[in-house]
Amino acid sequence: MDYELMMNGNVKIGQKAPSFEGISTYGKIKLENYKGKTIVLFSYPGDFDKMSAKEIIELCNMYLYFRMMNTEIIGLSIDSLGAHKAWMPDIPFPIIADRSGEIARKYGMIAPEINNTETARNVFIIDKMGIIRVIIVYPKQIKRNINEILRIVKNLQTI
Repeated sequence: MDYELMMNGNVKIGQKAPSFEGISTYGKIKLENYKGKTIVLFSYPGDFDKMSAKEIIELCNMYLYFRMMNTEIIGLSIDSLGAHKAWMPDIPFPIIADRSGEIARKYGMIAPEINNTETARNVFIIDKMGIIRVIIVYPKQIKRNINEILRIVKNLQTI
């Protein structure tokens, strides 16, 4: 991995998704474990955030639709594993506890102009070959549209 990407999180559409390994609510996971599947990798500012809770509940409600399209959902925040489990114990997809911010920085999920520690509301859609196809970044105050993410995944799979 080149130095600029590692330090600045300059991931771009069309490039290979940076590899990662993290501890999640479902144990240790690696990006490579999801080869052959589409991935929706999303970050959120922190546990116990009302807007994040609404988004995650919507993702849980639509989880089966994503799975029917061979798509896995992976969440990430810099909060601890204990906080993730206490916050929402029955989420059907893993949420990574990126306490060091290593993965968040690698993907450019932290906007230092806004906050040096919290991740923004990022969405990376990675195809089954491990290529980043879509990057969406929302400010902390704007809720994601989960139906739009589902629509994008559907469209990408017909290309």
